[in-house]
Amino acid sequence: MTIKEARAKLSLTQQDLALRAKEKVTVIQKIEIGKILPTMRLAKELEHILRVRLLVPRDELDVPAPPRRPVPSPGVTLGDVALVRHKEESDE
Repeated sequence: MTIKEARAKLSLTQQDLALRAKEKVTVIQKIEIGKILPTMRLAKELEHILRVRLLVPRDELDVPAPPRRPVPSPGVTLGDVALVRHKEESDE
């Protein structure tokens, strides 16, 4: 259920929801059209007001792990070829 559907089910206007969530109406509008995502604080507040679940623990998400890139073998580095010169101290 989307935030918009949950809001409509409770017969709340965007203005009513914004007032209850202590947020600007434009933020609620942008969240409903998918232009922005709510902050963690706002998501928790919307869950409480709308009586819906918006936040899901990571282990419950069906998100694939990012592919692992093979670690390149250490070849020649800049430190291997760079010649470091130190300034000589002058004896004055």
